[in-house]
Amino acid sequence: MKAHVIGLETSEGVSKKTGKPYAIGKLYAALPLVGQGARGLMGSQYNCEPVVLRKLDGIELPCVCELEMQDVMRYGERRQEIVSVVPLSKPAPAPAKAA
Repeated sequence: MKAHVIGLETSEGVSKKTGKPYAIGKLYAALPLVGQGARGLMGSQYNCEPVVLRKLDGIELPCVCELEMQDVMRYGERRQEIVSVVPLSKPAPAPAKAA
């Protein structure tokens, strides 16, 4: 699915309470509205592993990406998670440094 990736967050560490490691990633995307009388984009949030989001390191956001998702069961609920992110738009060139 093609989407405008508008933001992301990652959090990794060790829980103070349990001592177990954790890794949480969230991707924020703007998806096109579809249907009669609909236009523009709507925001959505998806969970994913931080390693998936590292593919966007060094890429200026927002950018257009191809997202691959899968359904997973979390706490008795079915949710969609991002399993792959492929940037489609080229990153903007870095500004030249002044001499």
